[in-house]
Amino acid sequence: MSWSSRHLLVPLSAVLLVLSACGGDDDNKNPVCGNGIVESGEACDDGNRVDNDRCNNSCQVNTPAVDAGSDAGTEVDAGTDAGTEPDAGTIDAGTDAGTETDAGTIDAGTDAGTIDAGTDAGTDAGTIDAGTDAGTDAGTIDAGTDAGTIDAGTDAGTIDAGTDAGTIDAGTDAGTDAGTIDAGTDGGAIDGGPAPDAGTGSDAGTTATLSALEPAAVFARSGTTGETIPEPLAVTLSANATADVVVQVSSSSPSVVVANNGQVTVPAGSRSAAVIVTANDAAGSAKATLTATLGGDSRTATVRVLGATEAASLAYLSPETVSLSSGQTANVTVVLDIPAAAATSIALSTTGNVGSVPATVTVPANEISAKFVFTAGAAGSTGTIVATLNGQSVSAQAKVTAAPTTNHVVISELAPAGPGGANDEFIELYNPTNEDVDLTGWKLQYKSASGPTYNATAFTFASGAKIAAHGFFLVTHTSYQGTVKGDASTGSISMAVNGHIRLGKPGIGNAPTEALAVDTVGFGTADSAEGKSPVSGTIGTNGSIERKANAGSSAATMEGGSDATKGNSQDTDVNGADFIIRTTRDPQNKASALEVP
Repeated sequence: MSWSSRHLLVPLSAVLLVLSACGGDDDNKNPVCGNGIVESGEACDDGNRVDNDRCNNSCQVNTPAVDAGSDAGTEVDAGTDAGTEPDAGTIDAGTDAGTETDAGTIDAGTDAGTIDAGTDAGTDAGTIDAGTDAGTDAGTIDAGTDAGTIDAGTDAGTIDAGTDAGTIDAGTDAGTDAGTIDAGTDGGAIDGGPAPDAGTGSDAGTTATLSALEPAAVFARSGTTGETIPEPLAVTLSANATADVVVQVSSSSPSVVVANNGQVTVPAGSRSAAVIVTANDAAGSAKATLTATLGGDSRTATVRVLGATEAASLAYLSPETVSLSSGQTANVTVVLDIPAAAATSIALSTTGNVGSVPATVTVPANEISAKFVFTAGAAGSTGTIVATLNGQSVSAQAKVTAAPTTNHVVISELAPAGPGGANDEFIELYNPTNEDVDLTGWKLQYKSASGPTYNATAFTFASGAKIAAHGFFLVTHTSYQGTVKGDASTGSISMAVNGHIRLGKPGIGNAPTEALAVDTVGFGTADSAEGKSPVSGTIGTNGSIERKANAGSSAATMEGGSDATKGNSQDTDVNGADFIIRTTRDPQNKASALEVP
């Protein structure tokens, strides 16, 4: 016999000896419950009088909580267990012998087996049926693969009752519920872990923001439904919508009601949409502020409600001052204070013989302005342009100047030396035309008196360099010492007392004759001066040569005389006839006063 068998027989022998000594079922003795002897009337005696064990304090057998024959256990019925209730309680089967692994473990002895639902989530229909569970505790969790799911958004996350590592997907599968279910008392909580993410969802169809509600001020006529006048009020996004985008537009006054309960839809592929309104001047304030809102962005505009037949008045003419050369034309605009209720004819006229205009101009219905053409009259005239409506007039000033004798920028004054030495030099340009001229890329070139070509090194005007109509531009040598500041400076041109300066457009070459040459001045003994006639005479240390204002100009009239402020327009393409020699140089720059011929 093995040692283990002998070990088990010893307690049994001792029990038999005790029973034989105590007399067993002796009816002559009063039974004593708790003495360890089963006596008359006792169903059991386990040597104590502890209640609620298998032998209670009356020495009667208790009915176990879970019997091997009827083993009701604890029913775990998750029903629609959506992952919010743990479903893995303990089933205590008392002395339920045998070990069963049935979707969890039922441990014989203390039978504290746990139900591990695997992916127990969703409907968790598994039950423990212990009705006839004899010995082997045949209760089962019948849940197939217990694949109940939690559908929250689009992804059915699962809750595993073992370690509950299932995920709860809300939105687009976010948030992992890593909580655990304590299987000890079937009351374990699901550890919330990170909160479920709401997902990113889908945007409203665009990432564009609200950029404008324009125009800032418009009108709507009472009794009408439609777009505002004279221009449609519209919401505008920062980019084209990738899907329909709804912008909410509210009104501060019941006199202006936005259609579709204030919802303005910008269609996919578009960037803006008109705001449709119904106007009623009797409903409230005549002026309403409309506010467009999209997300955190908002924009405002005002809408004034007009009476059904409210009449317009003249506001002004634009521009307020017109300055032209004789025979030139310009557009002038007449503007009303409100849009016209019907096509409105406005009378036009001029004063001072400044020119001509049409007899009338018509502003169309629901418009606020109309254009007409003014034609300048004789040079030197000054007067007004007049518009009249219902006895009311507005006017603009008009001035007609002489047409320029030269239609291009010219070299107007230069000094090949100065008080500061041979390089105390400057070249001044003048614009006799009525338009600003962009000098970007233009060049100033120098050629000696008898040189075969212009120097390859030249001064090039920087990007954005401009000369105003009737204005000046001054280019100086880096050694220039004059008090009038140059608009540009260069060391690439060093003039001698005899030579040529040429102004040319971008791309000009170095040959003596170039199609892109704009103006050339030859002085001293220059061999390629315009008209083969250089500016002759000696230029003093403090002097310069200057282009005449007109054919009648002289050194006296140009230097402090009647032509001193009339610009430098004379250009007959004969240098000797177009220039005078000054005794005192007078450079002018962009900041100098304009000089009109």
